[in-house]
Amino acid sequence: MLEVHGLTKAYGSLVAVDDLSFKIEQGEFATLLGPSGCGKSTTLHTIAGLRAATEGSVSLRGEDVTNVPTDERNIGFVFQHSALFPHMTALENITYGLEMQGFEGRDHDEQAQRFLEMVQLGDHGDHKPTELSGGQQRRLSLARALAYEPDILLLDEPLTGLDRVLREDMRNEIKQIQREVDVTTLHVTHDQAEALSMSDRVIVMNDGQKEQEGSPKELYRAPDTEFVAEFVGKSTKFTGTATAPSSSGDGQVLATDTAAVSVGDRRIEFADTDDSVDEQVSLYVRPEQIDIRKTGQQTGTANAFEATVAHIEYLGHRNEIEATLEDGTTVTAYADATIDLELGEAITIEFDPSDVIVL
Repeated sequence: MLEVHGLTKAYGSLVAVDDLSFKIEQGEFATLLGPSGCGKSTTLHTIAGLRAATEGSVSLRGEDVTNVPTDERNIGFVFQHSALFPHMTALENITYGLEMQGFEGRDHDEQAQRFLEMVQLGDHGDHKPTELSGGQQRRLSLARALAYEPDILLLDEPLTGLDRVLREDMRNEIKQIQREVDVTTLHVTHDQAEALSMSDRVIVMNDGQKEQEGSPKELYRAPDTEFVAEFVGKSTKFTGTATAPSSSGDGQVLATDTAAVSVGDRRIEFADTDDSVDEQVSLYVRPEQIDIRKTGQQTGTANAFEATVAHIEYLGHRNEIEATLEDGTTVTAYADATIDLELGEAITIEFDPSDVIVL
């Protein structure tokens, strides 16, 4: 449905987007995820025709639209800030958009009212934007972008500035509406929770390039690079030397000078063809895979390490624990909210070899 091929956008010597390629199928909800300045909004604006590509192409429904004006691309765009017309009512904001797009479907007032009701603003049609809350303004922007039935919906950090509870409500509503309308959607955010909870496909960007693309589960469970492992979700990182696999096929990674982290029966591939040569690697373990036990209560798993509680963050439904190993490594783990721990307490952290991510 949408195909971006070799897209590059440069401003003089500054390359904001570098040879980026990806596809989005009809009806998919895809997200460009990355830190500020990685090129995700520039990519979105180039797809919309708001900025000209330096190199590469953009295709919609099999048609090359790289040089097609924005108003001829049939794209719905929700900006980071609402960009509503303050002197118009909610209904007029939508009908004006329908007129500008030359919408020839239903009666414009009827179509506008339909989408106002879809975003739970059916009885706010005569309200002006300043009479609406921040969340209601975002809903109105979404209704306006969808009302003329675009081929694709582009969302540029649409939840910026909303409080946490409202953000969570809005991301659920946006996904529900997207499914109801069945509109192909490309969303831009730096927020991992938004990307993982809303998307069918996530494209992680860094320094203008694509680091990895896949489903939220694929990115979280099987990151291809250290950047993805560290940017998508929390984790504990161990760095050390990979030893040559034993004759039984077991492999170990020396995480510190005092302990070894087992990766079970998986074989770590060496860049050097001589398996007798040790190699530096990084390991990651997600917080939900780490068990915290009182000292003396460990289960005997291959990966059990003594640690000291350094920080406890109470989150209502659980505690987020930071503990320090003897070599100074900081471990992050989730624990039941009822667990009785104190700062400075000696504990044992455990995790299964199969839960270790090797990079």
